[in-house]
Amino acid sequence: MVPQSFPTVRTARYISLGEPGADIQHVWFCLHGEGQPLADFAAQLVNFDTPERLLVLPEGLSRYALPTSAGEPSTATPTTAATWFAPDSLLPDLADLTTYLDDLAADVLARCPEGVPVTVFGYGHGAAAACRWLAGGRTRYDRLLLYAPIFPATIDRRATLVGLPERPITLISTTTEAFTSEAAGAGLLQDLRDAGLSAQQRYVSEGPLTLAALGTVGK
Repeated sequence: MVPQSFPTVRTARYISLGEPGADIQHVWFCLHGEGQPLADFAAQLVNFDTPERLLVLPEGLSRYALPTSAGEPSTATPTTAATWFAPDSLLPDLADLTTYLDDLAADVLARCPEGVPVTVFGYGHGAAAACRWLAGGRTRYDRLLLYAPIFPATIDRRATLVGLPERPITLISTTTEAFTSEAAGAGLLQDLRDAGLSAQQRYVSEGPLTLAALGTVGK
């Protein structure tokens, strides 16, 4: 038996910290990590939530319930998480991802001042999703932030990076030991530079991120 593909419309979800409008000076599209609930991701970005900055946190299209924690009552509502791509349907997932995020970005930016600066922030697998989206999509952006990035083995990282437009890229690594050696970023930094992209690396400590730590004060 061979699975068949059938394109269909479905409803995606996202969190918006702030509302589109004439007073917005910066728009950030922030892509969560693998299995990371949006509420947890939003807590990491709390320092970026200011009146002039709009944060848009889209959720991956493949949602699932996380296992309940020990001691949690069986009647508790499961926490929902999501993944950006499944290993057995990578190409269709990537096409759906690009269409979804392009359409969402177009809707949001149409309600903000023309030419507003756009930052794309990807965490973990969300960094890989961001790169695939921007390499193959139509969304205008000004810079890309990749935090503890992880590319699944099924994605050709070098081929993806070659497709990115020339925009400033910041690779953000954590000083904790909780992430894999890939997330430390040395290999990705070299691949970015080999692709002719302007990339720099910064280190941050665990906890909510700050603009100062990312070198993006006022942006």
